[in-house]
Amino acid sequence: MGALQQVLFGTGLLTFSAMIHVAAVALSVPFFGKLAARLPPERWPRLRIIALLALAVFVLVFAHTLQVWTWAVSFLAITDLPGLSTSFYFATVTYTTLGYGDIVLGPGARIVATFCAITGLLTFGISTAFLIGVLTRILPDVFRDDQGT
Repeated sequence: MGALQQVLFGTGLLTFSAMIHVAAVALSVPFFGKLAARLPPERWPRLRIIALLALAVFVLVFAHTLQVWTWAVSFLAITDLPGLSTSFYFATVTYTTLGYGDIVLGPGARIVATFCAITGLLTFGISTAFLIGVLTRILPDVFRDDQGT
């Protein structure tokens, strides 16, 4: 695959992955409202924190895992990696920007791999913002309860 093809393919996968992540976060928002309504802060403040944070982490882990699988299948299709497990390992190490370097792609897919790393950086940033948003919604209730106000 030529450089321009790799840029276009990588851009497409990055866009698709970002859409997966944004959709997972956006589609989970109504569930937060329902769960928060069932666990009023005045009755179950600690359980409410645990449940809402657990839901947030579950949504994010699901979204990241789905993205890594997308990249793994793509790497398997465009490279000569020996199997799905190796491709998944490479995608995970690249997506998290850990980059051990024990598996190196040939020139026909190196640029695509950089887009995998950019996707991880972007979506981990979205994940961080999402978790901060969840925390700012639930912690003021807890602080009010703990201080008796």
